[in-house]
Amino acid sequence: MKKRLLLVMTWFLAIHSQAQDLGIENKLTLSFGPSILARQDLIFSPNIHNDFSFLNFGLGYTREAKLYQTVRLNYAGFNPMVIDPYEFTEYGEFETAYPHSFNLVDLDYSLGKKVLVTEKSALTIGGMFSTNIQAMNYVYGRFSNFGYFATLGLGAFVQDKFTINEKSHLTATLQLPFVSWLSRSPYLVNDDEFIENIFSHSGFKTFMAYLGDGQLATWNKLQTFDLEAKYSYTLSERWDLSAAYAFEFIHASQPRNLLSFRNALNLSATLKF
Repeated sequence: MKKRLLLVMTWFLAIHSQAQDLGIENKLTLSFGPSILARQDLIFSPNIHNDFSFLNFGLGYTREAKLYQTVRLNYAGFNPMVIDPYEFTEYGEFETAYPHSFNLVDLDYSLGKKVLVTEKSALTIGGMFSTNIQAMNYVYGRFSNFGYFATLGLGAFVQDKFTINEKSHLTATLQLPFVSWLSRSPYLVNDDEFIENIFSHSGFKTFMAYLGDGQLATWNKLQTFDLEAKYSYTLSERWDLSAAYAFEFIHASQPRNLLSFRNALNLSATLKF
């Protein structure tokens, strides 16, 4: 067992040394921090739902070689309520209304190449694939309505990395999907097709049925982008610490208007290998 462990460690160190010699850098990043959501979906309500949450964390992997590649997974949970919790009666007993529940998941993949490198900055441009899945539960006392929003998008990204000094860097990134597959809750919330989709009582089959009800959307129907500004500080050859401001914008016009703003402050630790 000790011999096997020694062989694995030797192999890892050899791969790591070879990657450094070739100018290849791999990064694994874990982030968390507070997030603020402001969302209005006229399918469900004319109200603007606002919430502040610390339930916002992400995991990312980046590989920098001849090409720049990154995969990022992020989750954020919110529990907005338009008014303070109120009591209602059900079968003669007092109950307290629960807040709404919004669960937001993002999965992005970017592939690009450095096109302009100077002493103080490096500009990277490329393509990106984004997945944005949102599951909502609007609670109104005795009853609730389930809602969903999902996009699979193709577009471009641009990133500029500025060097402040040997240990400090600023990075600005813009992700912009051009065309997306858009799936949203129906206008009547629970129409016949919606009921048919959930008939299987299988989460995976239901989700695929929701996606199948979507349609191709360009910028005349869906406008969305992600913007991030990040400050990074190098602790050592293996570790970086970062603080980033992230902004997500979503506007969809069909079947009814949806407008969403999400602001986040992400603190992260990065392992380089």
